Amino acid sequence: MKRPITRRDFLNGVAVGVGGALVPDALANVDPHLTRADYPPARTGLRGSHPGSFEAAHALRDGLRVTEGRDTGEHYDLIVVGAGISGLSSAYFYREAVGERARVLVLDNHDDFGGHAKRNEFSSAGRQMLGYGGTMLIDTPAGYPPVAKNLLDALGIDIARFETTHHRDLFDRLGLSRATFLNAERYGTDFLAVGDLRDPEVLSDAPLSAEGKAQLIRLYANDRHYLATENLDAQIAYLDSASYETYLKDRVGIGSEAMSAIADIARGVWAIGIDALPAVTAWSSGYPGFGDLDLGLYPDQSAAPESTRYHFPDGNATIARLLVRDLVRGSAPGNTMEDIVLANFDYGALDRAANNVRIRLNSTAVDVRHLEGASTGPVRVTYLTRGQAQHVTADKVVLACYHGIIPYLCSELPAAQRKLLARSVRAPLVYTNVLIRDWKSFAELGFHRALCSGSFFHNVMLGWPASIGGYEYPANPEEPMVLHLNHVPGRYGLSAREQFREGQRALLRTPFETYEHHVRAQLSRMLTPGGFDADRDIEAITVNRWPHGYAYGYDPETDRVAFEPQLWPTSERDWERSRRPYGNIAI
Repeated sequence: MKRPITRRDFLNGVAVGVGGALVPDALANVDPHLTRADYPPARTGLRGSHPGSFEAAHALRDGLRVTEGRDTGEHYDLIVVGAGISGLSSAYFYREAVGERARVLVLDNHDDFGGHAKRNEFSSAGRQMLGYGGTMLIDTPAGYPPVAKNLLDALGIDIARFETTHHRDLFDRLGLSRATFLNAERYGTDFLAVGDLRDPEVLSDAPLSAEGKAQLIRLYANDRHYLATENLDAQIAYLDSASYETYLKDRVGIGSEAMSAIADIARGVWAIGIDALPAVTAWSSGYPGFGDLDLGLYPDQSAAPESTRYHFPDGNATIARLLVRDLVRGSAPGNTMEDIVLANFDYGALDRAANNVRIRLNSTAVDVRHLEGASTGPVRVTYLTRGQAQHVTADKVVLACYHGIIPYLCSELPAAQRKLLARSVRAPLVYTNVLIRDWKSFAELGFHRALCSGSFFHNVMLGWPASIGGYEYPANPEEPMVLHLNHVPGRYGLSAREQFREGQRALLRTPFETYEHHVRAQLSRMLTPGGFDADRDIEAITVNRWPHGYAYGYDPETDRVAFEPQLWPTSERDWERSRRPYGNIAI
């Protein structure tokens, strides 16, 4: 495990700037003639909230105030803060409403557009490989509101065409199933249980007691529910107030030995352990232990089947790329959902003065205010780039950024609204993509994804099987593969909000080398019996670190996080009240 692998952290350093605070020494105005190594999606190492992308915002949170700066002389019809899908969509909708001549500037603190819709590119023996570093799928689009459906249509995303691009039966044809990895730290020895846990043979040699095996088999049989004697209102009230762990312990009768095997089942989706996940959310997610229980809450969306989830090879980064190609003239060739997949973007075109829509990366907004001191007239946005403060103005501004930073960013908002915005909580999340030279070890062991409760990475899986636009999924185990590994830090026993905070602190303390060590160690422990060799087989690692990942509402009076916002009274939905427009600023 000593052989070096591809990794480039692109620290870029930090400069002492305005007021002596740390601000990004960024890669703004990047050279359009980038080498592949400098092409943002192809950068490996520590990505997501990469070094240089968050320091200015943290300084703002900690008291930095920037009002002075260089006036660029630029004025726009609209400035959007945030180049994620919501920010890019805002620019798109505004241009559709106002017309092609609308002048729009999009600012973003990262060195790439897309926000959490992050594209990871790799190369193995000259073959391009893709992975997703954040938001991964178009989930049950039949339930989308018209505005979202219309946007997908306008971008040329034809949901029906995914049926010809997804290899939904590939793993079944290859005889690959799901697996559960029991680690030595909890069970005394490493054990990979391959197959359906309802089958006693799968656990026959597992390091579990007879009682622990029987409990897991009964849980995954999922042939009954344990609230049959209670009426519907009582069922909902109980499941909303109890954690999934409490429900499994008190109602299903699952002991600690079996519980440990599934303790992290929710981390990859909800970014929390089962000790703090409401049982009703476990039910709505289709987790085992509820049988045919029907609460009647989400008839169209509960436990959506895989056949209603659609993936591009880079996840929803393709949606961001389609938006940018449409918005910024000359940024990428092509005009279909197929040809965007392998399209090469010209990052030098993003902020070209000749374009009506411009995207300015490595630029962290630090102050937004109406110039005339009241909620009327033009708005001035101050942003930091290369350690320098710059001013730009616009008739309108959309804040498509983290709600939690807006109270610091826009101090003129009413105090009550800033208080509501500050209640937004974010869950930490790490999506790690690992390029391996082949996936014969998975084929030999007979699985395509594994739940690894108690391990550093909670899930290990082969990339989603999709071929589109000339990109061919590596369907042969002899071919290279991008593995996807999930890690969500958070200490057991804390409330959900405190787990999120603890996890955020942990992410900022964790260097790339720690992730690399755990990638090598965990894959070796799981896959060596199938012929895997970390030194030989791992070719590159990209760690997408999101300290501020999934967004949730929060009630400080009860210390509850809104995992199921539909169950919250309208009066407590702070995320709805907090996003009221203020003058010419929209949220």
